[in-house]
Amino acid sequence: MSEGADARGSVDEKVVVVTGGSAGIGRASAAAFAEAGMRVIIAARSEDCGAEAEREIRSRGGEAHFVRCDVTRPDQVHDLFARAVERYGRVDCAFNNAGVPGDGRLADLAPEDFDRAFAVNTRGLWLCMREELRLMSAQGGGGSIVNNTSVHGIRTVFPGIGAYVASKHAAVALTRVAAMEHGREGIRVNAVAPGPIESDMLAASEAAVGGATTWRGLIPSGEIGTPREVADVALWLFSASSSYVNGQVIGVDGGFLAT
Repeated sequence: MSEGADARGSVDEKVVVVTGGSAGIGRASAAAFAEAGMRVIIAARSEDCGAEAEREIRSRGGEAHFVRCDVTRPDQVHDLFARAVERYGRVDCAFNNAGVPGDGRLADLAPEDFDRAFAVNTRGLWLCMREELRLMSAQGGGGSIVNNTSVHGIRTVFPGIGAYVASKHAAVALTRVAAMEHGREGIRVNAVAPGPIESDMLAASEAAVGGATTWRGLIPSGEIGTPREVADVALWLFSASSSYVNGQVIGVDGGFLAT
């Protein structure tokens, strides 16, 4: 277990499921969780990238196992958690990170593009939380769920990404409802709300909203965040050090939401 994990409260040996764990924030988070001593289930649609993420963690002495999963498929989501329990006996934590963009002005959006954003970012999140909450309840209560939302789920920033913004607002609402419904069972549900983070998604947003160039002018620090900085907040939310934190959406945004 790393010194950083010890400072946040031990997470050693906890079992965590990370959706969208083969790239970007999800991959960095899976690596950070394993480094802290957690046993990691990596869920993603890509066999190649998921298996590569698993090998990378194992090569560094961590414990990880990849399960192919499309979070829009209820059968695959159910199988994901069944396999996690089969392998490790329980699930203590979950980082619901899988997400897709939703580009296009509202008046120009095709219905299928709108539906895709909600299928992954909202319905897929709910499908995962449904399994997690049922499982944690059946285990006797206790557990920590962290949803990866966005500053866009709190504040409308740019035009042209309306489906994404709406789906992330809904993800924030799901986080708060779940925290309220399951708090007495000792199950905590929180969210991280990243601002601009070094990623393929940020690079792809350059054409639509100006990407990193525009963001640097909006962030008090003037800096773009890293996936590891998001992972560290999620790791703290899994630990005993955050035991009285529930139903919160924590910005990881260089101060953007304070402006």
